[in-house]
This record gives sequence, C-alpha cells and structure tokens, in this order.
Amino acid sequence: MTNRLKIIVLWVLFLFGMVFHSLLAVMPLFFDASIAMPDTTGAVPASMMWMALAFYLLPMIFIATTLFVKSSWYKITNFVFSGLFSLMNVFHLFKHFSQAPVDFVQVTLLTFVLLTSILLNVAAFRWMKEDYD
Repeated sequence: MTNRLKIIVLWVLFLFGMVFHSLLAVMPLFFDASIAMPDTTGAVPASMMWMALAFYLLPMIFIATTLFVKSSWYKITNFVFSGLFSLMNVFHLFKHFSQAPVDFVQVTLLTFVLLTSILLNVAAFRWMKEDYD
C-alpha cells in the first residue's frame, strides 16, 4: 500500500473517530439526560462552531486533495497539519481524564483516534521524505 493511500485511509479513520466522539457525547439525550455544560446560556459560542467545522472540514479537504496533489509543498502541509491534529488530540484526551467522572468510553475512543493520528504522522512523514530519497 502506498503512503498516499495510507494517508487517505488514516484521515478517514481520524474523521470517523471524531464524528463518533461527538455522537457519543450526545447519546445521553436519548435517555432524557442533560448534557448541557455548566454555566451555559443555551447559545453555542460561534468560536466553538468554527473550531468544530475546522476539525471536521480540514480532514475532508486533506482526504480529497491527497487524491490529486502530490507536490512537495502539499506533502509538507499535510504532515504539519497531521502533527497539529495529533497535538490537539493529546490535549483533548488529557482534558477527558481531568473531568470527573472520567468517561472511559470516550477515553477509549480518543486513544484510538490519537493512535490513528500518530500513524498518520508517520505515513505523512514518509510520503514527504519520498521527494528527498
């Protein structure tokens, strides 16, 4: 399997993981439980919506562009963003550990997403280095 195909598959896995993370977060609604964050007003901050959009849209963009673009600048961009997403996953996972009670279902899923993003980093690095070998 080529590094390019690995990158596409790993971006898809990453994206599915984050979508499932969101779905797991709202699942208590089906059992009439409140999932509202403490001290909220009922309005979602615009910054949170834009951040969520970026977290879902950027992987989709990388999936699509990896199919067609293989220039050096794109390979570097893909690697940098995969690294940034991995860092965000580390912080997000630790945030879940700091919440009481710890939701081990979410922690398990986020651990898988983090491992997937690390594999994505490795594949993106190898693909980036193909130009220099």
